[in-house]
Amino acid sequence: MLDNFECDNQKDCIGVVGYSFALSSLSMLLHEGSRNAAGVDLQAGVLLDKGGNPLSVGFEFPLYKDVKAMLDAHPDISMVFELSGQAEMVSRLRASLPVEVTLVELPAARFFLKLHATDKLWIACKADLMQTQGLFKSVVDQMPEDILVIGSDGMIMDSNKHCCTKTGESLEELRGKNPLDYYNCLTSVCPVKNGVIDVGAMSGKKQDELMQPETDAEGKMNFYRLYVYPITDELTRKVVQLVVLRRNITERTLIEHRLQQTERMATVGELSAYIAHEIRNPLMAMGGFAKVLLKNKSIDESGHEKIKIIYDESVRLDKLLNSILSFVRSKDVEKSNINVNRVAADAMQQLSLGCQLQEINVELDLDADTPLGVGGAEQVRQCLIHLVKNSMEAMPDGGEIKISSGFSDPYVWLEVRDSGPGIPDEMRTQVFDPFYSSKVNGNGLGLSMVKKIMEEFGGDVELASREDKGTSVALLLPKANPVA
Repeated sequence: MLDNFECDNQKDCIGVVGYSFALSSLSMLLHEGSRNAAGVDLQAGVLLDKGGNPLSVGFEFPLYKDVKAMLDAHPDISMVFELSGQAEMVSRLRASLPVEVTLVELPAARFFLKLHATDKLWIACKADLMQTQGLFKSVVDQMPEDILVIGSDGMIMDSNKHCCTKTGESLEELRGKNPLDYYNCLTSVCPVKNGVIDVGAMSGKKQDELMQPETDAEGKMNFYRLYVYPITDELTRKVVQLVVLRRNITERTLIEHRLQQTERMATVGELSAYIAHEIRNPLMAMGGFAKVLLKNKSIDESGHEKIKIIYDESVRLDKLLNSILSFVRSKDVEKSNINVNRVAADAMQQLSLGCQLQEINVELDLDADTPLGVGGAEQVRQCLIHLVKNSMEAMPDGGEIKISSGFSDPYVWLEVRDSGPGIPDEMRTQVFDPFYSSKVNGNGLGLSMVKKIMEEFGGDVELASREDKGTSVALLLPKANPVA
């Protein structure tokens, strides 16, 4: 007879009694896929087929001629499955089995096998679910948006990797924390009670809102759109969770803003050119007569002062008209390869005395390896002077100005950075708009002209500012192609 099989103490060791087809079906079911997945160990069996040779049937477990031989060879068997359904065999087994061995009759055995089949189906479904969850998690983690799941208590339940990177905390650290500590913008679309989002008070409809501009750590302005998707309980229809998605729409917003600005400029340009033309002729007449009257010695001192005011104001208005016409007229710019370091040095030579008188410390940090840029030396110099003067006006009591240069493919850049009060967030999106100015006597064309000139050269202007941390403005120019 075959040697004894050792049994895993953590499994139920069973023996079977029945005909070959029943034993074969049971063996296939228990050994299909993962061996002994049901938590049982099929030790041995008794074959009831007449004339059957138990040693030549080919089962994966040993077969014996009777139950006593099976139990003697496998004393660890704790259950015997009777699969024939014959009353006589059931009675014999009841009479002969030791008290520590449980008899499982055919109806109970069938129930066990159905449970086992269900268990296998559950395992397969679980594996499929885990695979689907893994795929979903991978997709969500790869999304460039911030995604949060907020529980019924208003605290964070889950998030994607991008959200963890944004907050600088792991998922384990984020769980259970108040999302308002990281995304205060949620208060604009979610009801808040005692400093916590009141999830139960949410309606079942999706909420979305264009957020206000947000300044990052570098002082650059970003724009986001916020989406909140409520998850309701199917029975109570109450909101039990929230899925929050915050999408960065900075690039799209800037493009839209630029298109809107272009459309406005076309209208403003036509109107400004017409007004400037209509005003200039009478203005020149007024200025000319005032100039003549200033030379008239028969006018007393009081009258002379009044005429001087008229003349000075006419000159100021003429300069303003020239600025407007220069801004709205499109013209072909002459481009050449320029050394931005030399342009910066020339500009600061002109402004150095004024900075000294205002107790402003100027630092030149010009990279000698900066390549040539494409532009006009005089126009870029004027743009740089305008930026430095803006910084000087922002620091009437002194401060620091740093002018640096460098190359970040594809642009050569000149940057003016000051230690002034910075630009408020609500003004940040308007500083390049024509005719917008926060200065009492400003005409709002300075930065607009700077941006227009840079764009005509194929470049751009970048602004970064934080309140009480200063402002930096960078002039970007295309890199010049190397001379063959």
